[in-house]
Amino acid sequence: MRTPPQAASVQVDGPGELVAALPHLLAFHPVDSLVALVLSDARPTRVVMSLRVDLPAPRHRRALAHQLLTPIRSEAGSVVLVVVGGGTPDPPGSLPHQGLIDCMESVLATADIRLAGAVWTSATTEGAQWIGYGDAGCTGTVPDPTGSEMAAACAAAGMITFASRADLAAVLTPDDPEVLSRREALLDEAALRAEGEQDREQAARRGLLLVTRAVTNAHDRTTPLSDDDIVALTTALADLWVRDMSLVFATGPHTAAAERLWTELTRATPVPERAQAATLLAFSAYLRGDGALASVALDQAEEACPSHRLASLVRCALDHALPPDQVARMAMSPSSQPDWTPDGPLWP
Repeated sequence: MRTPPQAASVQVDGPGELVAALPHLLAFHPVDSLVALVLSDARPTRVVMSLRVDLPAPRHRRALAHQLLTPIRSEAGSVVLVVVGGGTPDPPGSLPHQGLIDCMESVLATADIRLAGAVWTSATTEGAQWIGYGDAGCTGTVPDPTGSEMAAACAAAGMITFASRADLAAVLTPDDPEVLSRREALLDEAALRAEGEQDREQAARRGLLLVTRAVTNAHDRTTPLSDDDIVALTTALADLWVRDMSLVFATGPHTAAAERLWTELTRATPVPERAQAATLLAFSAYLRGDGALASVALDQAEEACPSHRLASLVRCALDHALPPDQVARMAMSPSSQPDWTPDGPLWP
């Protein structure tokens, strides 16, 4: 799920342009994937939601179709399905994963959602062949994805399109193990010093101020965080009150700067502390509609701390494609913001 801010003005005409738009809608070039594109009911050439899943085994097709129906129904326009890879075509007899398309069409029909079209393509790169399901004569080649209107909209929004999901995930590759080990020792020392802290509420408020200043400074900072900076910020975010109050940076003028900071901390922080910054990055990316970045950030959070409750909640929202504005209201409403509790756990 990824929608550029200018998506309301971006129209896609024809299967070839639709396939060329996929890397920009998803943030990477998909392989062996099913992509469901939900089109606006009022303007059927406008994509309002994109969902990507790995191509399923035949026995899992119906379960997958019902899983996708939940988020698709929330937008309730029409749907175009694109199968990327998964085999080679044998027109006019068959195309790869015809059974998956038939199953999706059947399940969509139960909710009165129209399947506007279905296309198979070998890839989403320029020159790749595409063929329409049900009409082998409807075929063509994919135009240059970098020259599309969707590409221009994403570039204007500062969004990057990666060659693969692995390249996207590499953005969050942790620092060298020796460096992380050094920071672990520094975090232990900081924890020992904090044991004598009498006013933990005051310490938490200092921590929030430290995080706020770091977010603000991230706009123009050109040098990496020092070990001392990383330890201080990591210690601050280990407090649940500070971490949850930092969710507010997912909206407003400091969102981009906050994501830069969370990205740097995700790479720079050892486990299990890494989970806090990674989850904040995932939450922020999700609210922007960048489900691909949210997913790889959650991978880091869950690996660092498998029982992390906030990461689990964001993952649930991502899996069910809940509307970002709904997630934002739930997470940042006054009733959901925790009171500071001096004996509360540092880890969820």
